[in-house]
Amino acid sequence: MAQNHLINGFFPPLLILVAATIAVLFNDRITGEWLTALLWLPYALGAIGTLIALQFSKRQLLLSILLTVANYLLIRSYLQAPITSELVRYVYTLLVLSMPLMMLCNQLVTERGLTHPNTFVLCSLALMVAGLAAAFYVLEGANIVAWLDRYFAPRSYAQIVVSVNGLLFSLTMLILSLGLCLWRKGTIQIGLFFVMLANTVPLYCLDILYISSIFATAALSIALLTGIKTSHDLAYRDQLTGLHGRRKLFERLAGLSRHYSLAMLDIDHFKKFNDTFGHDVGDDVLAMVASKIAQVGGGGEVFRYGGEEFTFIFHGMGKKEAAEYLNEIRELIANTPFIVRDRSRRKTATAEQRGKSASAGQKKVQITVSIGVSEKAQGREQAEQIIKAADKALYQAKEQGRNCVKVL
Repeated sequence: MAQNHLINGFFPPLLILVAATIAVLFNDRITGEWLTALLWLPYALGAIGTLIALQFSKRQLLLSILLTVANYLLIRSYLQAPITSELVRYVYTLLVLSMPLMMLCNQLVTERGLTHPNTFVLCSLALMVAGLAAAFYVLEGANIVAWLDRYFAPRSYAQIVVSVNGLLFSLTMLILSLGLCLWRKGTIQIGLFFVMLANTVPLYCLDILYISSIFATAALSIALLTGIKTSHDLAYRDQLTGLHGRRKLFERLAGLSRHYSLAMLDIDHFKKFNDTFGHDVGDDVLAMVASKIAQVGGGGEVFRYGGEEFTFIFHGMGKKEAAEYLNEIRELIANTPFIVRDRSRRKTATAEQRGKSASAGQKKVQITVSIGVSEKAQGREQAEQIIKAADKALYQAKEQGRNCVKVL
């Protein structure tokens, strides 16, 4: 589940960057009104993205957009002159060092909305860096530039401007950002990595015509896409399990016209388990079960129906064939020991780690599930009828002793 989500998350931003690269190859054809639109497009996208970030109170998205617009504005204002100018070299070096660093800090600090103190701290840090940079140049411009040139002197090579140490630094920031992206696996983490990448490319290709406008547009398009996808996940994806929720289930069912099977899964004795061990442990059970049922074969789609109930849809498959895949999942869950950990361990353990051996003082329990399966058939064409039949089969599975799959 997480792997598929990661792959699906990487594809759209990559496609945008490929499109930006192709646009750069044909930059000599951008003239007239198209050129005017291209030069102003990043500001328009930045304004739209800012409104979306404010609407959903997403600090990481907002700061990435503002940093992108600032990066583009500084490139357009100061880096369109020869690199021999002291001011050009100063602004160039600061962007190479500070832009990826600020974006990494924004990605690293956990998202807690716009009203959390960490938003104020990061915004203050960005403003302080900008203010100090301006003050240092006014007071000691020549000396500061001379010192920076010792370590980060840029060199021009056929449309490419390279500061070797600066390149190594920004590549390090990008690798760390990619590591965070792969670790946290969230939609916004993927977007933040690609926004940083799109902002970094123009800094090393400044002599290529319109590259800053094209890649700023790409960066902001990725940010917009990330904001839209994040809002979609808020509406359709269950936060605890990472699975699609009931709203997505009924939208999917409304669009199905061909034959399919549907199954309802319920965790056995879940209320008693919650009462005994507490809701925190109950959440751990839900997360563990979700991680297992997401591995279902046969192309089955999985949704959290509500509480401890989950729903499967098997497109173009009969109920008996679907029951075979579901029985594999039932056995997988039953054979996975669940460790009731202490509170501090539960906060840091992943769903996969919960299957490890219990240590002293930890209780190992068996989690089982019951499953009812039905299918679209004559006299049972409506989604509500199929769900009701699957629920009836689930009830029969409970009546027969639980930890089994019942077909109806």
